[in-house]
Amino acid sequence: MQSPPGQGNSTPPIPEMVGATSAPFYIFPGTTEISLPIHPPTGPARLPAGAAPNEVALEIEGVTCDERVPTISVYLNVPSGDAPLNHPELNAGSLGTFGIQAASHPGPQHPGTGLSLRLEVTHLIGFLIASKNWDPKNLRVSFVPGSWDAPVPKVKVGRVSLYFS
Repeated sequence: MQSPPGQGNSTPPIPEMVGATSAPFYIFPGTTEISLPIHPPTGPARLPAGAAPNEVALEIEGVTCDERVPTISVYLNVPSGDAPLNHPELNAGSLGTFGIQAASHPGPQHPGTGLSLRLEVTHLIGFLIASKNWDPKNLRVSFVPGSWDAPVPKVKVGRVSLYFS
């Protein structure tokens, strides 16, 4: 049994995936936006009605490319038709791409599955809920790369998933 917050809980919360993309996609210059269908937690992260999760994480997995790639900023629920850069309050963090070329190819020390990153977005989700910019059935994720040299490489993302705990 889990102790109430602040009561010395020795058991770490168990994260539960509440949404994930169904297929890989590519990031290009400009803004790439994807939608992530969300379902209510039914297992270890199940919450009472109206309660917010203790922790929320966005995982970006299997990011591969054969070329150097700029850092990619990640935003959540940017208003439709608006530029993510106009909403710094919706920035979830950055996807660092250092080493992406080596991580994208199999070698003796790694399988070549690319880079993966976990962004802790608990406070941002709380902000989205408080500002009425939260849809409990869908999360919009925007990817905005920095300056890109020509020719533009194909950056493939294997999966984006959302975890509650």
